[in-house]
Amino acid sequence: MTLAFLTAFAVMAMRIVLHLMGTTPEGMDFMLIHFMAIVTIVFFTGERLMRSHHPTGFPDLMREAFRNAAIYALLIGLFTWLFFTTIDTGHFQLRVDDMVERGMAEGQPEAIIRPRLEQFFTPFNYATITFFALMVVSAMLSFVIGLLHHKVLRAFRR
Repeated sequence: MTLAFLTAFAVMAMRIVLHLMGTTPEGMDFMLIHFMAIVTIVFFTGERLMRSHHPTGFPDLMREAFRNAAIYALLIGLFTWLFFTTIDTGHFQLRVDDMVERGMAEGQPEAIIRPRLEQFFTPFNYATITFFALMVVSAMLSFVIGLLHHKVLRAFRR
């Protein structure tokens, strides 16, 4: 669990530093960082579990890895909401304005596009989507890396 907290705080610090430098990553650009963080959490959680309790099975490996990755996802989801409501408050307005301009260039009326975009692009929606996407990635990686630990890496421990 400590690894999940430390990794989440490192990713949060990276996000804030990038914002302060004026290089705010857009949407999916930062997901690679989250993906690598979850891989690290899941792998080392399984490694620690196998070192401390040798007779652990696949369900234990997967459950413990997913628990720690879920903590990471929850922390990042909360941070994402806080980040866009307190630190980078103008991000969504700029994004909506840009999309409205593109929509108007295609011939759509602003009165129809703007309310829809402003309703969808909110810090809460963005944080919720981030949380659930990280949970799905966490579940898949817990399964795959749990199998790796159980079937492959266990053989090297004997």
